[in-house]
Amino acid sequence: MQSLKYAAWNHMLLLLMMAWALWRQRRSPAWDARVLRMVWLGLFLVSWQPFSTLLMGVLEWQSPVRPKTNPGVQAIVVLSGGLNVMDPPEPKVVGALSTQTRTLHAAWLYQHGWRLPVVVTGGHVGGSQYFSDVMEGILLREGVPAADIWKESAAESTADSARLVAAQLHPRGIRKILLVTEAYHMPRSVLLFQRAGFEVIASPCSFRTRDFAGSWQDWLLLGPRSMQMCESALHEWLAFVRARVAG
Repeated sequence: MQSLKYAAWNHMLLLLMMAWALWRQRRSPAWDARVLRMVWLGLFLVSWQPFSTLLMGVLEWQSPVRPKTNPGVQAIVVLSGGLNVMDPPEPKVVGALSTQTRTLHAAWLYQHGWRLPVVVTGGHVGGSQYFSDVMEGILLREGVPAADIWKESAAESTADSARLVAAQLHPRGIRKILLVTEAYHMPRSVLLFQRAGFEVIASPCSFRTRDFAGSWQDWLLLGPRSMQMCESALHEWLAFVRARVAG
């Protein structure tokens, strides 16, 4: 399960602000009432589906459509997402939904007209486990030949992946890649791989805001799904801004 790291801290901060405002209410009721309204609004927004969809959608809607035929791409590059540690450890780790979705998408591409080397990038997890090994296992099970799976096993971030994959592929003369990751993660990923010297064709997967299959209650009522979407979008927005500023 994904950890709601940012959402948890945001909610804790908002609740502390609410407690502080309630404690001070007798001294300056008008000012503290404004704080309470701000806290209520913040809690409402991060739990409300239209707000989380907009926050996520502005990232996803930037992702271009993959061309139907290969425009000269030389390799597929798949970015890792998360891993789940099993308890009991049998097996020790499995790909989380993000990693599995991205890797399965790359395998599908390989089997449907994009028969190219597939580069899986992701570093050390713990012990003897690596993201790239888990992704390689998924590709092998999906029928991608071992000879066409190239691993990069040191990256600890998207920026690391761009830099280390460039160090692996540029000496082979590979400059044009098909980049695979989730749609909301694609704008930052394209930016970083372009800075690393690649011509990037995007193949986004796992859109969260393209279609809405729920009922009107799911759309209007508050719920944890919205918090989880806000968590992912907030993390990506912060990282995207940092990447822009660093560039």
